[in-house]
Amino acid sequence: MGPAHAPGDPDALAAKAELRARMTAIRHAIQPAERNEASVRMIERLCASPSYENARTVFAFASMEDEVQMDALIERCIADGKRITIPWISRRGMMEAVEVPSLDCLEIGFYGIRNVPASLRSIVIPAEIDLAVVPGAAFGVDGARLGLGGGYYDRYLGLRATQAERIALTFDALVLPQGVIPMEPHDIYVQAICTESRAFVCTQVPGV
Repeated sequence: MGPAHAPGDPDALAAKAELRARMTAIRHAIQPAERNEASVRMIERLCASPSYENARTVFAFASMEDEVQMDALIERCIADGKRITIPWISRRGMMEAVEVPSLDCLEIGFYGIRNVPASLRSIVIPAEIDLAVVPGAAFGVDGARLGLGGGYYDRYLGLRATQAERIALTFDALVLPQGVIPMEPHDIYVQAICTESRAFVCTQVPGV
């Protein structure tokens, strides 16, 4: 697993920031056609897995332009009769899962992120989430996750939805060797990773 650090350790925070900047630049450099094709392959791998097949409630996200494109997964969940949810920032530092009735209803919200409008917003309690598709700047083969800096997923999945299976959909270029990503005690790990070329169970996931 990645090197352990005390919470808020300045060295860990600096190392994360530097690595996050490098990984974000790599992600930005992926061309749209390549990104779209890779996203389709990741979703196909995920949907072929028992983890997806057995899940009744899925927690995913409405992707930004340079991220893994998730709309096809949202549509697939709806078509398969699964409850699909995405994050909603209810207040500073606090995230909830809200059900997506359809892709068409999503509107642009804070930070340019699409979300369910207030008139249709239905919060799903964390204990009901079976499968969480977790975004990140990079992932280690051991399940280590380099987040985007806000700590929302660490708090939500690490403290409130601990039963949810955590799977990352990410580009091959953002998968790093074991021990590269600095990890603090509160940082969550993912249990499996799907990329455009492979799907695998992570080698070391604390507490699993």
